[in-house]
Amino acid sequence: MAVAAIAFAGAVGAQQAPQGVTTDQILIGANAPLTGPLAAAGGVVYPTIEAYFNMVNEQGGVHGRKIKFIYYDDAYDPSKTVGVAKKLVESDKVFMMNTLGAATTAAIADYLKERNIPVVPAMTGSKRLLTYENIFQMYPDYVTDGRMLANYAVDKLGAKSVAIWYQNDDFGKDELAAVTEELKKRNMELVAALPYNPADLDFSSSVLQLRVAKPDVVILAPAPKPLSQFLKDAAKLALKTQFLVSYAAADISVSKLAGPAAEGAIFSSYQTSLVADENDPKMKELKAFAAKYLPGKDVTNYMFLGTYMAQLAVEALTRAGPDLTQEKVIAAMEGMKEWNGAWIVDNVTYGPNQRGLGASAMYFMKIQDGKFVKLP
Repeated sequence: MAVAAIAFAGAVGAQQAPQGVTTDQILIGANAPLTGPLAAAGGVVYPTIEAYFNMVNEQGGVHGRKIKFIYYDDAYDPSKTVGVAKKLVESDKVFMMNTLGAATTAAIADYLKERNIPVVPAMTGSKRLLTYENIFQMYPDYVTDGRMLANYAVDKLGAKSVAIWYQNDDFGKDELAAVTEELKKRNMELVAALPYNPADLDFSSSVLQLRVAKPDVVILAPAPKPLSQFLKDAAKLALKTQFLVSYAAADISVSKLAGPAAEGAIFSSYQTSLVADENDPKMKELKAFAAKYLPGKDVTNYMFLGTYMAQLAVEALTRAGPDLTQEKVIAAMEGMKEWNGAWIVDNVTYGPNQRGLGASAMYFMKIQDGKFVKLP
């Protein structure tokens, strides 16, 4: 009986031990768009996360455990993301994940919930993901963003007619719904609502339709690379209007890719880093990190996002304590109030009913002389 009791206790202990955690290691996984329409993002974000974890490991890790980071290419294709997630969870046995994309994260949300895998963070602001207790998004949700864009178009830019061009997925559809609803409150309707698919390369058809609609403001909800091509097509076809862009495309690479066509475009944002002074202490820390751990790489917004994803994960693991479980990570995230340890975002807050980034102080900026300039 004593032997049986010991065996039973051992079995219970084995069941309670979380996968991906040993006495000296924590295994974190990710889906990464290393190819496809968001390759430019994935090619910077994920090496940055890995570099940041390497720095943490050199400093002793988290409660004595080193972080091992594994990521596989999903080409920003939800059908491929499913296979990547299953490989990470069932073969590699990861403890925790981070994800990129609204549709890609949504494709695996139920699976990760069933497997009790915390997602810290999901690089998206999708409204429908806010109900998952294990998923913490790193953005303000897209509905909030869409409302702000609509209000700014009317109140600040004086628009009498508004159109929208949006990515045909959860991200873009959330923005579309929010803009439509906010305009409706003002007895206004969109004069055009044009979707595009992430793999599209030519947007001249959308530009020509917008020329016919003649909106005062065009709200844009794209990824940075499609935005850059859209702006070039708009300049080539002489579309005269004010462009107002979602924070999801707020990367200065847009100016580099689109050149003069990007000048004057206005963006929403939540990232203090995009308009921070070069003498800002947090920016100095980030640049010192980049110089040591990512030598030769430009300090871009994608690097900012990668460091933020890594810093948030490390903070969650640290707060969860040495006796690590998935439930403790989730509780740690729910208890995060006005954390200012990140390099690019201030006053980070989450809670039991708040799975999106709690930093409510968003602002607007524009591209001027190839740089972002904060607007009053």
